[in-house]
Amino acid sequence: MTLLIADVGGTNVRFAVANEVHAPARDHQVLECARFASIGVAVQTYLDQVDAPVDSMAIALAGPVSDDEIDVTNNHWRFSKQQLLSELEIERLLVVNDFAAQSLAQQEPESNGNLLLYEGKSNPHAPLLVVGPGTGLGLSALIQSGGVAIPIQGEGGHASFAPQSGDEDALLRFLRQRHEHVSIEHIVSGGGLENVYAFFCTHTDDESQLLSAAQIGAAAIAGEGIARDSVMLMLACLGGAVADATLTIGAWRGVVISGGIVPQLHTLVAQSSFAARFYQKGRMQALLSQVPVWLSVDPFAGLRGAQLAFSNPHMVDAITSDAAESA
Repeated sequence: MTLLIADVGGTNVRFAVANEVHAPARDHQVLECARFASIGVAVQTYLDQVDAPVDSMAIALAGPVSDDEIDVTNNHWRFSKQQLLSELEIERLLVVNDFAAQSLAQQEPESNGNLLLYEGKSNPHAPLLVVGPGTGLGLSALIQSGGVAIPIQGEGGHASFAPQSGDEDALLRFLRQRHEHVSIEHIVSGGGLENVYAFFCTHTDDESQLLSAAQIGAAAIAGEGIARDSVMLMLACLGGAVADATLTIGAWRGVVISGGIVPQLHTLVAQSSFAARFYQKGRMQALLSQVPVWLSVDPFAGLRGAQLAFSNPHMVDAITSDAAESA
């Protein structure tokens, strides 16, 4: 069996292939989603560049994955699992939530190349929380049961934003003019950072110089000003959201922050209010102080998790097979 692996985000899709389900992945490549009308076209473009006659595929992507029809969050790609199976002429297809894949990739967070941001006492019997701002805000939990890792697939990034300061109250009012429902993803993500920057620009005389998330991040690292203020507010809100999710699921094993944004801004995390907002939960402060927090800096963790998902007993029923194999 040759397995094609894909990690689909709002901006980029990452590909790799593995000669066996447990073999090391090879031929890693990153393509921009906007270049391709569909995931099928992107897959074929990748396969045309590698010598890989694949017969199975595992896809990690942002959004709900339980139905046959898939609508990728923050992405124009929409597809049917059955139709993609037929189009690619493969035998088996597994589609998992991108942060379920991220959590499967973090089964050993202490020895995964992660950076330890905050120390704690990891409880190996408790859930692990994996959360990450990128194009959107992904969130998943990983539970160990009977020697099997079980990812909990959710959409925690769409939980409501809960402001905790005067600036955040004003930010919520600002965003309510743009969105019927203001989620934490509207602040803690690439687009969220742009929203925060636009909010701070309303306090100046010049609102014409709106920047992309990448430009805001670079400007924030370079110096002070609105860009730095925007990143600091986003990181503070991330700390509060991570604490809320940790308390909700009892993630006493720890937290892994992944995604494309925080690794780029990790030099600013210690200067931000991330830790203050993470720990400031009243009577729960002592409990949260025992929770270790890591930062994942592996851009291909989602691919590794999607590959692991394909052989995970908990995921067997989610694999779509062709009609010949099912008969």
